Amino acid sequence: MRVIRSEAHRRISWLIAEKSFRRKFIGLLARGIGTLPVARAMDNLKPGTGTIYLPDPVNEPTLLRGVGTNFEGPGFEKEGTIALPTINGTSHSTAIAEIRGPEELVLKKPFTHRDALFQLTGRKDIGSDGSFRGDAAEQDPHFEGSKFKVAPHVDQTAVYKAVFARLNAGGCVGIFPEGGSHDRPSLLPLKAGVALMALGTLADNPDCGLKIVPVGMNYFHAHKFRSRAVIEFGNPIEVPKELVEQFKQGDRRESVGALLDIIYQSLVAVTVPSPDYETLMVRPLALPLPAIVINKS
Repeated sequence: MRVIRSEAHRRISWLIAEKSFRRKFIGLLARGIGTLPVARAMDNLKPGTGTIYLPDPVNEPTLLRGVGTNFEGPGFEKEGTIALPTINGTSHSTAIAEIRGPEELVLKKPFTHRDALFQLTGRKDIGSDGSFRGDAAEQDPHFEGSKFKVAPHVDQTAVYKAVFARLNAGGCVGIFPEGGSHDRPSLLPLKAGVALMALGTLADNPDCGLKIVPVGMNYFHAHKFRSRAVIEFGNPIEVPKELVEQFKQGDRRESVGALLDIIYQSLVAVTVPSPDYETLMVRPLALPLPAIVINKS
């Protein structure tokens, strides 16, 4: 197994799911290369009782109600996760902002994807942008709500402290910003962690010289041992100073969102689907599983 190092000859500390870190063989290798374990809500998801739905997705998109549910029971808490069944290869989720009773809660962020909204409303008038174009009369007459899974809130304070310490010590941190592996040819929505780590480090130490290096990886015959893989590094990203200032002033959602957009576009530049290695060699490199190396220069 080769350990990737940065051009400054510093070992990259990769973030790995705590669930994988606990596995005997993988955990042994992970410890050997200095990875940082990360607890993920998705690893703690358990099926909930009953079904859920959005009673008024247009006027109250964050209001969620249940039928036969117990939102006040074990596993439900503020900042916890509500996840929907996988549809078209993706499971959509969001966090809980408030629990109002056994059959009513408020979401921290509304579901905005077309598939998720269909699961929670049964309506067929949903546009590709998640907007409703007609009225509830177009609802599936057999709609009875959606099954769901729930997970308690995961405190990542220790992970962020470890990352900040590693970066402030002149190290490099590697992260898969989609939050997990998949076999889809396109990028999944990026998790906020990579932006929080970069902005948090720069907020505490503006002159540290931190850069974000987008990395793409294309692998073929992944089920085979020692199958061929191609890796491409994109141009390093300088985090805009105005986003760091915005982050320091408390506008975290806006600054994190803006930086995620920049990172996403940089990953798109190294993510071009390719069916096989031969095709890849005559086309721009195709890298459907991106990672990001946060590099403090």
